[in-house]
Amino acid sequence: MLLHLNPSNGVPIYRQMLNQLRDRILGGQLPSGEKLPSVRDLSITAEVNPLTVAKVYQFLEREGLVETRRGTGTFVASRVKTFTPSERRQQLEPLIRQMVTEATHLGVSAEQTLQWVEAEFSKNQKRNDT
Repeated sequence: MLLHLNPSNGVPIYRQMLNQLRDRILGGQLPSGEKLPSVRDLSITAEVNPLTVAKVYQFLEREGLVETRRGTGTFVASRVKTFTPSERRQQLEPLIRQMVTEATHLGVSAEQTLQWVEAEFSKNQKRNDT
C-alpha cells in the first residue's frame, strides 16, 4: 500500500497515515471488505514503527471505518459512507489552490502544471497496479 509520508512537513507521521487511509476509504479507493496490510507489513513498507500503524488502525476502528477480525486481520468496514463528488472536490480545493499559487509564483504555466499533474497520476496508477 503506497503512502506518501513526509517526516519533515510538521504533521506527525501517524496523522499523515491516518488522513491518507481515511481519505482512501471515504474516497472509495479502498472498498468495503478489503483487507488492509498487517500492522507489521505496513510498518515495513511505510518505514514506521509498528506501534504507529497499530495506533492508526485503532483510530480508524473508533471512527467505524475499519474492523479488526481476530486472527484474520483488519478490513475496511462493510458500511462506510464514501465521499460524494462535491465532498471530494471540497477536500481537494485547498490543495489545488496551493499548487496553483505555488506554480504561479514559480512562473510555471497552467499547461506545464497540468502535464506534471497528469504524469503524477500516471506514475501513481502504475504504483497502485503493482
